[in-house]
Amino acid sequence: MSSWSEGALALLVVVAMGVGLFLFSGQSLGSDSGDSGPGPIVVDPEAAARGEALAEAQGCLQCHTTDGSLTATGPTWKGLAGSTRPLTSGEDVVADDSYLIDSIVDPRSQIVEGYDAVMPTFYADQLGDTQISDLVEYIKSLAT
Repeated sequence: MSSWSEGALALLVVVAMGVGLFLFSGQSLGSDSGDSGPGPIVVDPEAAARGEALAEAQGCLQCHTTDGSLTATGPTWKGLAGSTRPLTSGEDVVADDSYLIDSIVDPRSQIVEGYDAVMPTFYADQLGDTQISDLVEYIKSLAT
């Protein structure tokens, strides 16, 4: 068998495997892939309660409201989780868990439009992973 025909056979096998995986994936070829954006926000109520206490203790609520009212310092947390956030870079991002964690750990990496980069950075020596997760759960509990 020539190297050309071996290459063509290998390509055919790869394409056939891809088609087979697609057929068994349950996805449709239409524009409606069944993905209507982020799924429902699931909150761990115990972690959210710890996050609320932590937010009060760390002073987060001096700059972020939880009732939807706006401040000049930081965006409200009411309705934040799962929403689309316009950034000063011109991008729009969804406020999912990853975004919320990044906003706590490295707040200057994605500045929300209309706000200044004044939030302090919280590294592991200030807040541990569990505390950051608890804050995220609290913010998620305020989604509606």
